[in-house]
Amino acid sequence: MAKQFDTELKSYDLWKQHAAKSIHAYQSWLDDVDLSDTDVEMMLIKNLRLLETNNITVAFAAEFSRGKTELINALFFSSTGVRLLPSSPGRTTMCPTELFHDSTEAPYLRLLDIKTRLSEKPIESFKKDPKKWTHIELDCDSPEQMQEAFQELLKTKLVGSDVAEQLGLPGKPNEEEVEVPCWRHAIISFPHPLLKSGLTILDTPGLNALGSEPELTLSMLPNAQAMFFVLAADTGVTQSDMEMWDQHIQSYKSKHPNGLAVVLNKIDTLQDDLMSDDEVSALVHKQTSETARLLDLDEQSIFPISAKQALVGKVKNDEKMFELSRLGALETFLSERVMHSQKDILQRTVIDETLNRTQASEKLIKNRIINASKQLEELDLILNKSEETTEELIFQTRNEQTAYKKNLVHLKTSRHLFNTQVTELLNNISSTRAESIVRDGSAQMIGSWTSMGIREGMTNTFDGLNTLLNDTISSTNASVQLLNSIYKRFRDEHDFKSDQGKTFDVSQYQHELEQLLEEGIEFSQSSAAALTEQNALAKRFVNTLGNSAIQIFKSAHADVKKWQTSAMAPLISEVNEKKSVMESRLENLRSVAQGKEALEVKMEEVKTLQSVAEKQLEALVEIMGSLKAPIEKIVEEPAVI
Repeated sequence: MAKQFDTELKSYDLWKQHAAKSIHAYQSWLDDVDLSDTDVEMMLIKNLRLLETNNITVAFAAEFSRGKTELINALFFSSTGVRLLPSSPGRTTMCPTELFHDSTEAPYLRLLDIKTRLSEKPIESFKKDPKKWTHIELDCDSPEQMQEAFQELLKTKLVGSDVAEQLGLPGKPNEEEVEVPCWRHAIISFPHPLLKSGLTILDTPGLNALGSEPELTLSMLPNAQAMFFVLAADTGVTQSDMEMWDQHIQSYKSKHPNGLAVVLNKIDTLQDDLMSDDEVSALVHKQTSETARLLDLDEQSIFPISAKQALVGKVKNDEKMFELSRLGALETFLSERVMHSQKDILQRTVIDETLNRTQASEKLIKNRIINASKQLEELDLILNKSEETTEELIFQTRNEQTAYKKNLVHLKTSRHLFNTQVTELLNNISSTRAESIVRDGSAQMIGSWTSMGIREGMTNTFDGLNTLLNDTISSTNASVQLLNSIYKRFRDEHDFKSDQGKTFDVSQYQHELEQLLEEGIEFSQSSAAALTEQNALAKRFVNTLGNSAIQIFKSAHADVKKWQTSAMAPLISEVNEKKSVMESRLENLRSVAQGKEALEVKMEEVKTLQSVAEKQLEALVEIMGSLKAPIEKIVEEPAVI
């Protein structure tokens, strides 16, 4: 039975744990060799935090009765031996649901009342106040108790048509009462092995949920690493499916080109006792091709499956049933495309940055070994040669002292110039300035109170934000040019070996703003949103959009600050190292006056320092090798650091 995703997720989790251990080992190593400083320590803490919080979120979107929850059961929870989440025919999850593992609390189901939609507060604000949620404890030793608790996800109630309209869930014309979901949102935490390994599942039921919750469309779904858009093979792409695709799903592909899969579920309904296997396969292929044509996708992005057969096959350990379900191809998609893509992102943002610092440390330790060797040669000359040789070394050291003082003056001047330049960049990219633009734009959007006015205000707001980012380009270029000239001067004039790291790039934030505006316009144009008639929804939409834009600027500002502290770090470390070497040489020369015995003691001390540095280098090389280790090697041979 295929368990690729289970294995890959566990491997990914092991790789993250292994990387975290390697970074912790590097932190200890820096302390041991006296090379740690605040800037490097903050960078390593940030990278450890990224490893800790970087989970894989898989989102599911579909209209009602497409078998989406059955698919979640089949993919992730078949090991419970039951249909854990309610997915029987006619039983549909009514509210968006998040499943994850919260290690700080006992397992729980929390439910947010649907009437909280009448407030302007987004879901994220309510998450900070557990008292606003209905709390149900879960017994993980009893799948049956969990099944019963999850029945709450299906519950509905009747409200007046006016209230339903305010909730964004209008009924039919002249209908006095409307059936609506009891809950606006649900969060489930329990220690399932996959959830403990860092998997988060987001289940979004129906077009109404997406149209009434801006956070889903503008934040939760775009931030998921994978999205499954589930259709039914027996109906194909319906009008409501197409509406959901156009308004909320297809824009995801541009942000996560490797993360979108369209699932054509319920292929078992196409089977007929009067049809041959080849005829059934041809019918499935026809539906797959038609779905690809309607959604303008290649057929490799369409996965015809039977979630029902997959779940039954897994629970009953029926290989033939599982093969008929074709779920293996979808598990391969998750394993090979989504997991590897996410690992590559962490590799670029965490591992490569840490390795750059270890490589700088490696250069410094190698220089320590070289300098120790030079000191031994000098001490040997002092011990065995004439007084003239000693005077020559003293003269040489004084010249190096003079050069060091120049280095120090140049470094202080360079740091001041660079920090001044970056301060201008930080002012341009300030989240406070972004907040001011968003605040004014939000007032215009809400004040207009028409969909057209909201879109116009949105466009004006993002034009202002883009102007801020455009203003940063010249500041960024000036800062980069200054940094290049600083490093070149130290290499050419002072024989420094340090390499500068990567520079700040504003283009990714411009791209994120562009995508956010596109998603905002799509949401405001969706028929389900009906912004002109829903006061609370319109305000939630505007607030969500504004907060997302401000967050982009906060991320950019934080990245500039990080760049500011790390850009000069290699030069500072090399200057400090030269200072240490200088002090050692001066101490060596002072030993001359103390006679031959003192010089011999000093030589032994330097030999010891050289030996220690060589062992430190060996330890660092081992840490670097550990950081570079591929997932496969970590799984086969868990490293002990």
